[in-house]
Formats: sequence, C-alpha cells, structure tokens
Amino acid sequence: MPKNRILIVDDSPQIRKSLLEILQKNQFTVVGEAASGTEAIKQFTLLAPNIVLLDIIMPQLGGIETLRMIRSLNKEVKVIMVSALDSIDRVKECMRAGANHYILKPFEETKVVEILKKFSAE
Repeated sequence: MPKNRILIVDDSPQIRKSLLEILQKNQFTVVGEAASGTEAIKQFTLLAPNIVLLDIIMPQLGGIETLRMIRSLNKEVKVIMVSALDSIDRVKECMRAGANHYILKPFEETKVVEILKKFSAE
C-alpha cells in the first residue's frame, strides 16, 4: 500500500479537479474525493488516507467541524486546510482544531507540492 494516501475534500468540482491533476502529475496517490464534510467522513473511514486536503467553507458540515471529527477518529493523519479565507483568526482556529498546515486559494502548484512533500516525508 502506498505510504501517502491523499483524500481531497472541496465542494468545488473545479478545485478538486485542479488538486487531483497537480497531485497525479507529481506522483502522489489520491485515494478519493469528497464534495462535503459528511461525505469526507465516510470516505475517511472507508479509505484510511494519511493526508487530507480539506476546504473550510462547505455546505452542511463545514471544514473545521469535519476536521474535528477526523481528529476524533485519527490523531496521526495530516490535515491541510485549503481556503480562500486568509483571516489570521480563521487560520488560528484551524490550527487549534488540529490542522497541520493551511494553503490559500488560489494556490500555486509549487506551493501545494512543497507542502505535501514536507508531510509525505514524516
């Protein structure tokens, strides 16, 4: 089984597609995608990823609530928040909830790859 199994969670199909293309192009293994927090929790329990790229603003179950639920299931998984919100308070809230890192949209391929390589090495 590949060491780094990534789950992409974002309500935007375009963002999911963009992240998927970046990750595949850079030899990362994407095990699944989810369009909502509720779907993310289901995918997380089924697929057992060790890295989750997680949007903050989503319908139904938001990213921070999803992050807390993921943390209650697994303390070791690396969770990288992905959001257009660059408020320092929001970043701090994500980190307090258990996020490992934060990527701002619109993201650059090199930044995404750099961050994922950092967490893939751990």
